[in-house]
Amino acid sequence: MNQIKKKKRGCVIRHDYYPEEKSVHREVIALSEIGLEIHVICLRGPDQASEEIVDGIHIHRVPLKREKGSIGRYLYDYLSFFLLASIKVTVLHLRYYFAVIQVNTMPDFLIFTTLIPRLLGAKTVIQMHEPTPELWTTMSGSHLLIFLLEFVEQISLNYAQRVFTVTEQLKETYVSRGANPDKISVILNVPDARLFESGDISPIPSGDDFRIICHGAIEERYGQDTIVEAASLVKDVIPGLRIHVLGQGTYVEKFVAQIKALGVQKYVYYLGWVTFSQMVLELRQADVGIIAQKSSPYSNLVHTGKMYDYINFGKAVIASRLTSVRAYFDEDSICFYEAGNAEDLARAILSLYHNPNKRQKLARNAASLYHKNYKWDHQRKIYQDVYRSLIGLGEDDATVY
Repeated sequence: MNQIKKKKRGCVIRHDYYPEEKSVHREVIALSEIGLEIHVICLRGPDQASEEIVDGIHIHRVPLKREKGSIGRYLYDYLSFFLLASIKVTVLHLRYYFAVIQVNTMPDFLIFTTLIPRLLGAKTVIQMHEPTPELWTTMSGSHLLIFLLEFVEQISLNYAQRVFTVTEQLKETYVSRGANPDKISVILNVPDARLFESGDISPIPSGDDFRIICHGAIEERYGQDTIVEAASLVKDVIPGLRIHVLGQGTYVEKFVAQIKALGVQKYVYYLGWVTFSQMVLELRQADVGIIAQKSSPYSNLVHTGKMYDYINFGKAVIASRLTSVRAYFDEDSICFYEAGNAEDLARAILSLYHNPNKRQKLARNAASLYHKNYKWDHQRKIYQDVYRSLIGLGEDDATVY
């Protein structure tokens, strides 16, 4: 008589919306592929059910939504979610018994929602997408809370049994502050190419236009103002210049005002928030993608996922010369410019405008590096292997008998 194998269960906690949050989505799919029944605890958006199952993933939403505002507002939201998520994961653990619980930051202290389940036997994993001390310094310009933030970071890393982060530079930073390097694995923040398989991602010729795309959060630290300044410098040389900026953020009002002040309304178009299908269309139509992050303690440690979107779509990338990006890509794969320098960005734009062959070569070289070393297939294997080791999953656990 064949013995029925009981499926192990895992839980992922994230202060965001699911399945909209793509990094969480690709991770839970990867975990389900190795035989885990996955539960997600997250925020509840408008018209979303408090409990549902989507593509086999059990979703448990707490009655909170994400709010932007002052530091006090962020802290209130984080503490509220911490309390509700702590209760939810404890109740669910008593019902299902989770073999492992992963917490995706921010905030770093969210890992302590797992305290009772851990005491009852659950393994704990923390996914550190962003360095909170450096992000705080970059956003506020203040160093007053750095000691406290670094302390919270380190006790969170020490508490977790395994740690994931997004670049070797960020891992080195955590280790330099006292973290154990042996339990930290680097998983690059790259898209799951299967996300685009349902649609066409082939290029759409832009005709006489020279189309540039920049998508993501509209924040001063992401350098959209540098793009507008550069546009004002090259508009007379590139009459068909069309820069499409997609996204939302706290810098939108100043960004739009700058477009008008510099008289580049015919060249820089702010499209706001767009649907996924609209974003794909914009990516297909673009000739070049720009990553315009300014240099900061934060930006030199991380990659933006948007860079990998451009590479995945076969676009040449112009990017500010930051430590973490230069460590993974060279001058033959990315067109670098001095971060925050509009004149140097203008030089890079003109260089790619005048030289289509260079655009193709950069795109081809970046894609080669990406597919050989960085794409999600490679990252997923690292991710899944860590879990197999942590909770004793074998290859046969991917199938339930």
